[in-house]
Amino acid sequence: MSVSVGFIGVGNMGNPMASNILKNGYRMTVFDINPRAMDNLVLAGAEGARSARQVVEQSEVTVTSLPGSPEVEASYLGADGLIDAAASGTVLVDLSSVLPSTPRKLEERCRARGVQFLEAPVSGGVTGAAAATLAVMVGGDAAVLERVQPILRAIGTNIHHVGPAGAGNTVKAINNMLSSVNALAMMEGLALGLKAGLSLEIVHDVVKTSSGNSNALARVHRALIPRNFEPGFKVALMNKDLETFTSIAKDLHVPVSFANLAQRYQQMALAAGLGEKDTTVIFTLIEKLAALAQAEPR
Repeated sequence: MSVSVGFIGVGNMGNPMASNILKNGYRMTVFDINPRAMDNLVLAGAEGARSARQVVEQSEVTVTSLPGSPEVEASYLGADGLIDAAASGTVLVDLSSVLPSTPRKLEERCRARGVQFLEAPVSGGVTGAAAATLAVMVGGDAAVLERVQPILRAIGTNIHHVGPAGAGNTVKAINNMLSSVNALAMMEGLALGLKAGLSLEIVHDVVKTSSGNSNALARVHRALIPRNFEPGFKVALMNKDLETFTSIAKDLHVPVSFANLAQRYQQMALAAGLGEKDTTVIFTLIEKLAALAQAEPR
């Protein structure tokens, strides 16, 4: 009999991840505070739960995908929380991007109750979630990872055990800082190209075969040329992850500069009411700063 898997938080990222686990033959129970978010999963064979607690009570392994530390700690540690609801031997896996202190708290509480816990933040965005090609950064006991690795392989092809609880979200914060800085540098360069009379296609094609190439260039055709800023990774979430990175840096007394500059752009987008849009929407703000407000990518 297959392992019973619960999934809590089946929104923008959680839904395709839950769907891929379900496609791999696992019995699944799902819950989201937005009941309609569960509809496609229920139609595909999952059981829709009335509460997060019901998910844990019915599952040997429960996976959560939530917005941030406040939501994760409230769900796990709050009154009627997931840890207190979990039976001894149950595995709880949190895919959320949170402060490293959060998984450390959860693991300690889980251990005291005989429950196993892993943090497993992911990278790859909605596209990677749908394609099951996410990178998974696991912090926690290697033996527990061995137990749930087949489930994680349903969502990602690159599973990395990076250390104890807290290490996973530290690596995730580093990755997202680098991703954001890289993408913003690319967008500033593209704006300069437009102002100089070049097309996005020309700059893209040249840089792609030169030393400035990076994963960020894929956004030219995916978002910038078609002006498609529907969320793959939201501005509000990137702002949160950059805040996590700078918080870790302050705690460790590591001087950082580029993360602060990148966060200024996220803050600008938040102030403009663009927090629920994809981070590539910041290109429209750079255009305005460069007096390219009327320009359309060609």
